[in-house]
Amino acid sequence: MIKIIKNTDIYSPEHIGIKDILIAGVRIAAIADQIDPPANLPTLEVIDGEGAIAVPGFIDSHVHIMGSGEAGFMTNPFNSKGLRTQFSGDGGG
Repeated sequence: MIKIIKNTDIYSPEHIGIKDILIAGVRIAAIADQIDPPANLPTLEVIDGEGAIAVPGFIDSHVHIMGSGEAGFMTNPFNSKGLRTQFSGDGGG
């Protein structure tokens, strides 16, 4: 499947402006000012990205730990996996 997301505001990581994104399968194949593939591609999907912001390559690696045990630090299942830092607070923070 080939997809083109047109007219998207892109940060990668700095702001590079309004661009088109070509996606082949599950990978970004190109980012350019304008991408115009041949019209006869049978699996082409064009998406209007106007007003959207894209941050290619950004990975949100935070987690929300819920119900880690009432008996304290040693009952936390994440301790056995090497996780030693947790942040918590009102609002899921």
